[in-house]
Amino acid sequence: MLKHNLKTKLKKLSIMAWGTRTDNEDVSFKEQILAKVRNALIEKPEAMFMDIDQRSETWVPISEDDGTAITFAQNFKDLGGIFIYLESKNEFAECLRQLAPENGWEPVWCTSPAMQALLKRYGIDYTETSEREPKQKLVSLTDCECLVAQTGSVLLSDDLSGSRQSYALPDVLLVFATTDQIVGGVKEAFRYVRNHHGNKMPSQLTFVTGPSRTTDIEQTLVIGANGIRQVAVFLVDAE
Repeated sequence: MLKHNLKTKLKKLSIMAWGTRTDNEDVSFKEQILAKVRNALIEKPEAMFMDIDQRSETWVPISEDDGTAITFAQNFKDLGGIFIYLESKNEFAECLRQLAPENGWEPVWCTSPAMQALLKRYGIDYTETSEREPKQKLVSLTDCECLVAQTGSVLLSDDLSGSRQSYALPDVLLVFATTDQIVGGVKEAFRYVRNHHGNKMPSQLTFVTGPSRTTDIEQTLVIGANGIRQVAVFLVDAE
């Protein structure tokens, strides 16, 4: 049982504390409590942080020398992403032909209509189903809405990818993008999507910022524990 002095201190700190007292003490104490409750409901708390500027850019400005492309590549790699720059779609096709067998990516899973057309154009096999052999990597190829330089993120949508599963299920996510899809920050990314889709916005937008990471186990950072283990961006020079 708490000592009397501790009970008194707790009552002073609390606006809802009831105890055993005499009738007069009980009524008086309850009236005090109810008065505090009424005041708490009536009085408006003092507005805090009124002087914070919520409109100005909070990210470090992008260097004019580096531009958005270099900034994205650096930030994306710092997050554990694999960055590959190619000068043409033909180079992309040749690169994919070489990397797929070397890394056990075959067959690439693709649900994006645009990517399927590109793979067919260059005669690269793909599958439209996520079924795979036991212990086989599930590798998905998709295009994206845009790349965000300041965060090193890839903005994906179910509209372009053809399926939300294409970026929710794979072990390895391969993203095709062109240099004219790089934007500075998150605000610019949403503006880019609105300009691209108009009134027919995708039902879901997802930012992928490097491989999945968690600190659930003993507060230790683990990369790729669940979700995407590897994410690679093939950046092709805009034609």
